[in-house]
Amino acid sequence: MINKHIEYFLMKQSDTFLKPASEVAVLLNEHNVSHAKLLLSQYQYSKVPVINQAHEFVGILGWTDIINFEMKHDFFYDKSDKTPISEIVNTAVPTIQKDYELKEILHLMVKEPFLPVLKGREFYGIIPRQEILKAFNAFAHNFTKEYEIIERKKD
Repeated sequence: MINKHIEYFLMKQSDTFLKPASEVAVLLNEHNVSHAKLLLSQYQYSKVPVINQAHEFVGILGWTDIINFEMKHDFFYDKSDKTPISEIVNTAVPTIQKDYELKEILHLMVKEPFLPVLKGREFYGIIPRQEILKAFNAFAHNFTKEYEIIERKKD
C-alpha cells in the first residue's frame, strides 16, 4: 500500500508523467523492419509504441523482438525491406487508460521502460519510468521540508 502522503505528492505531479502522443516516436504497423531498425537506432530507443492508421495502439516493438524474429526466420538484410513490422510487434504489453491511478502505474512500471497510455483504443501517449523516478526523487528531497520524521517506538 502506498503511503497517502507519497501518493498525494506524486499525483500532484502526475501531469508531468505523461508524454503526449504528439511528442512520442512511434512506428506504424505497416512500416518495414528496416524502417524500425532505423528509428530505434536514430533515437537510441530499445522499444517504441506501434500504432495503426487510425492512431489505435497495436503494441510495442523493440530490438529484442526484431533480433528474435530474424534469428528464427534466418533473416537477411534484403528481407528487412519486405517484412512489415506487423509480423513482429508484441501485442501482449501492459497499457493503462488516461484516467490512471498511481498504484496501477507503479505495479506495471517494474518491468517496463514506459507504459502506453490509451484513451479507449487510441494511443494517447506514454508514461516513461524516468518521469516516475524524477517525481520520487523530488519527493525525497522535499520530504523533510514538509514533514517531521519521528522514530516509532517498538512495542
